[in-house]
Order: sequence, then C-alpha cells, then structure tokens
Amino acid sequence: MPQIDIVTFILSCIEPYRKSNIDLAELQSAFAGQAVDYPAFAEALLQLEQDGLLIPVKLHGRNGRTPSLAYRYRIDRQKLRRDQVSIIQTAAQQLHPAIKLDAYYGRTSEEWKNDVPHIQQIHQYLTQYGLPQDEITAPERSFALTGDEKWIDEQGGRELLEKIGLWTSMRIFPASDPLMLAIHPRLFNGVPTFGSSASHLIVENKATFHALLGRLNDLPFATVIYGSGNKIVGNLQMFAKQVPLPHVHHTFYYFGDLDWEGIRIWHSLNRRYDHIRLAAPFYIAALQHDAVSGKTNQRQDHTALSDFSQHLPDELARRLNELLNDGRYIPQEVLSAEELHRIGRMSVWTEA
Repeated sequence: MPQIDIVTFILSCIEPYRKSNIDLAELQSAFAGQAVDYPAFAEALLQLEQDGLLIPVKLHGRNGRTPSLAYRYRIDRQKLRRDQVSIIQTAAQQLHPAIKLDAYYGRTSEEWKNDVPHIQQIHQYLTQYGLPQDEITAPERSFALTGDEKWIDEQGGRELLEKIGLWTSMRIFPASDPLMLAIHPRLFNGVPTFGSSASHLIVENKATFHALLGRLNDLPFATVIYGSGNKIVGNLQMFAKQVPLPHVHHTFYYFGDLDWEGIRIWHSLNRRYDHIRLAAPFYIAALQHDAVSGKTNQRQDHTALSDFSQHLPDELARRLNELLNDGRYIPQEVLSAEELHRIGRMSVWTEA
C-alpha cells in the first residue's frame, strides 16, 4: 500500500469516529490482514501529527519504538474538515444550480468521493435536458441519469437524490415491489392486541425468514419481513399500504449479514426511514460464532460501520472491525432456527 494510500485510509477511519480521542491500538487494528509494516504505518501517522490532524495526548505517553508514536491521539475535527469544505464549495460553483451540496459539509470525505461520479452524471443530464417535466418510473429515470436502471431502487440512488435536493424534482412515479412479509396471527384480532405500537423484524436473507416462520406465534413482532438484500431500501415504503394501520407507531428492527453489504443496507434504511433500529441481540449472538473468509469484493463503507458499531458493546465492535478488515464475515444463517426463536422471544424489544 503506497504511503499516500495509508494516510487516506487512516483518514477514512477517523472521520466517522464519534469520540474525540482515538487509541493507537484502534488505528493499528484497522490494518489487520493488510501488508503494511510498522515503519510505513508510523510514517503516515507522523505525517498526520505534523499536519495537526492528530494531536498526541501527552498524558498517555509514547510507545518507545522507532519511530515513536503516541498511545492516544486527539482528533482535530476543524482541520480535518477544512480541505473537504473547500472542495465542496468549489464543486458547488461548477455544478448545475439545482444540485445542492450542503448535506456533504456534515458527511465524511469517503462518502463525498463515493457519490461524486453519480453527481457528475446527474450534472451532465441536467445540463443537457434540464429538470424533467414528465413523471416516469424509478428504473426509467435511473437509466436516464446513470445508465443503470437499478441505481435508484437498489444501489442508493434515491438516498443520493434526497441528499442533493433533487428527489422531488426528478418526478419519479412510485413503482416499488410489494413487501414479502409474514403477519403474526394476533394482528387479525385487531390493533388493541398490540396496543398503540408494534415492532417488526426485517431479515436480509430468505433462509432466516423461513427459519423464523416456524414459531411466529411466540415472537413479539407483528410482522417478519423478508428484505431480499438491498431491495428492502426501496420496498419498505410499501409497508404503510400493505399494513394500513396509520394510528399505530411502527418500529422496524433490521438483522442482516455481518459483512460490508449487510451493514450498508442497515445504514441506508436508517438514513431513509424513521423508526429503524438495529436488531442488536441477533448481531451480538452472531458475533459469538466463528467468522468465515469471503466477499472480499464488497465496497467498504467505514461511515456505515462506525454508525453500526455504536449499537454494539465495545469489545464486539472491535471484533467486527477486525474481522471485516481481515476479509472475513459472519452470515446471519450462522444462527440456528432454535437460536433465532430463543433470542427473539427472550430479548427486550423497545419501540421508543
């Protein structure tokens, strides 16, 4: 990994980090499984020290190795954001005026870099055709903007259009697939059975959905929803039409694979919809199992991982970070049907 890439990688780790201080051990663990030796890592970290982005916490001392690094650093958020603010301001002056970039001032540089290619495509479309006048389906609009008919519904396109203030202007006719869900029998006895609030469980994969059906009567969820991977991000908007209970407060818990894609799906849901929760008891149980190798071609999203990790105990959050950066993952199918039912039945699922 070239020197500049090490610096960039470290920045991608500390930008979404919620705490003001970060330990040297946490920075080193981010490189688990990568061919980066200590001198190269230390040189990159010392560059960030010199730039004032990472400030050594003197009270905790240094490690005494050559070159020497601090055991703990304070993150200078103001300096960290300065360069990105300048880049976004320059881009805003060059892009079509209908594209608004204000949301990116509070996002990471990694998210900005990932979105820029699509923003450029949208800019080119608007420059050539202007804002659309006719209403068409999401796949049609998606193909017109990016050349990929699945981009809006399945690859985060709607989320990006909302960020840049263009979702409404794109005049997209809703045509989501119906949700695939199983309804708890008590729901047929009337809303009072569940009271004024109801919890729902979304699972990423079909096998886990079927495993939960066997004892649906014992679970505290009004519905169990099959997410079908990333499709759930677009399809969840159908819930209100398929389960028309407008006076009930609905809370959705998500449980997917512990890989980059599964975490990104939860992150997209959490940003797009209200009342999305992490089904933490299932994830905590899954992290007690061994990880397996594979899925190394998935796009890494450290912002999503950081937000996801906030809902896990610190020890398990570190284990998750290490296994993902080591090219491993844990499928949700690691939990047997018996484990799924036990966890679902015995855990506390609050709807607040």
